[in-house]
Amino acid sequence: MDSFTRTGGTVRISGSGNILYAARLSGLLIIILLATGCATTKSFSSISNLRPTDKELKIVLMPLDVQLSILTAGGTLEPQAQWTRDAKRNMVDALDEIGKERSNDFIVYKEPEQLDASARKILEIERLHRAVGQAILFHKYVVPLPTKKNAFDWTLGPEVSVLRKKTHADYALFIHVQDSYSSAGRIFMQVLAAGLGMGIRGGRQAGFTSLVDLTTGNIVWFNYINNPAGDLRTPEPAMKTVKLLLKGLPE
Repeated sequence: MDSFTRTGGTVRISGSGNILYAARLSGLLIIILLATGCATTKSFSSISNLRPTDKELKIVLMPLDVQLSILTAGGTLEPQAQWTRDAKRNMVDALDEIGKERSNDFIVYKEPEQLDASARKILEIERLHRAVGQAILFHKYVVPLPTKKNAFDWTLGPEVSVLRKKTHADYALFIHVQDSYSSAGRIFMQVLAAGLGMGIRGGRQAGFTSLVDLTTGNIVWFNYINNPAGDLRTPEPAMKTVKLLLKGLPE
């Protein structure tokens, strides 16, 4: 049987209660680590430098595939439109500043108000990038494909030529980010679970960036980030996230 003694404000637990105490402490540590965890990145590339051209090299920045959400007590993600708009503005400003420091500037692709056949095709390419990026993550981190174990040879296909014709760019940069923040109810659930020796995931920031050769359609560079402490809602932390997303981008 467990024995409990109280001395002042301290509860000492002996016997099998030590296991319960350790479990609760472990749960609290999980909460702390999630709150203060370090950002991680992992990149894959099939090139070391961008392909040389006889003119100024251009990289077109595609519309940001970004969504910010609140993580509710029950674990549901509720998209936040204003946060998302703020995040995109902060990221575009950061990308503009970083682009000026690079040897090759970014040009921004703007979707036309009237969608013609080529604009609709480009929208399909944007959706395809998200699907291919998620496939890369799955097969690099969860279930490796034997045929791609020692190679990085993913592609969006020759259809990207429409983007090359539209923008006259050499490469396209795609960015996908999902950023969530724990609600007060979710934080309460995390603390409650920690007291029971369990861990419940809080909000997190995760995403990936791809550089696509518009001549071949191949993804020549891919970078994944996991940033438990990231925040895109204000400029300074948004700049930090963008720098992580572009870490290792070839020049």
